[in-house]
Amino acid sequence: MNLGTGRILILVSLVVIGVVVLANGFPEGGGAVAAPSASPSSPGASTSPTGGGSTSPQPTATPTPQVQGVTVMALNGTNVTGAAAAAQAMLVQKGYSAPVAAADAPNAGVTTTTVYYRTGADAAQNKSNATQMAKKYFNGAPVKKLDQTFVDVVPATVSIAVVVGSDYASTLTP
Repeated sequence: MNLGTGRILILVSLVVIGVVVLANGFPEGGGAVAAPSASPSSPGASTSPTGGGSTSPQPTATPTPQVQGVTVMALNGTNVTGAAAAAQAMLVQKGYSAPVAAADAPNAGVTTTTVYYRTGADAAQNKSNATQMAKKYFNGAPVKKLDQTFVDVVPATVSIAVVVGSDYASTLTP
């Protein structure tokens, strides 16, 4: 084998490795990235580190969304009377728990329903639950971290707050 052929083989190998890394690094479903295989991909390949001992952390899997035991509170960000109560009743009917009554949102005139999740030790689970709720019941509503705006309205016992906007309120029948 001459020097030119060796370079071509190395280049082709690097391209194939790059394609495999990109394919595994960006899953189509948006889920967790699969851990790389521990076995070498070709005979004679070495599995020992060559870069000085630094390893990158493995990605953590997204927790499975839950319904049972998930506490919710709906807040009405519209002028449609009962919009939050209707949303909260629907969520309770689907298996969520509502430790407090629905209430008005701190801000009125909300056009887009948004699902907020509580941060802290359970942030990953809360975000997974909120994302599933937004997709399933609120037409893919945006999901955001619960911020200081809601500190006086949403009690600590609530892990997900839904601010009902006019997009959801308009689907309610009088």
